[in-house]
Amino acid sequence: MRLRRLTRVLAPMAVFLAFLALAGLASAAPTTLTVNLTPLNNSGESGTATLTDAGNGQTHVSVTMQGAPAGVTQPIHIHEGTCTTLNPNPKYPLTSLQNGKSETTVNVSIADLLASPFAINVHKSAQDVSVYVSCGNITQTASS
Repeated sequence: MRLRRLTRVLAPMAVFLAFLALAGLASAAPTTLTVNLTPLNNSGESGTATLTDAGNGQTHVSVTMQGAPAGVTQPIHIHEGTCTTLNPNPKYPLTSLQNGKSETTVNVSIADLLASPFAINVHKSAQDVSVYVSCGNITQTASS
């Protein structure tokens, strides 16, 4: 008799806990995310930024661009907002592109980058930072 009562109480609780576990898995941030960087202002510069969970609330950002000018240092940042509504003040600076490549570890998790709109923005040069040449929105759907 007690076993039946216990089963009636525990069975729904087990279903509820299983549901919570599955819901948590569905909303977990990916460990790797690929962001497509599309050309702006007829630059012809496009590429990808691969964001990888580096642990301890950090993210490694590896950027490879095609069409980048040789020998030109190009500032690149993570900005709040989207490519169409970009906050001009960088939130997380990345190592400037050299010959279309950049590697940086930033102090923010992928989950935090996905929690509100962020975008990766490439500038024409250190002298022409007001000219944007490529941009990509950091979104869950950007994931590879």
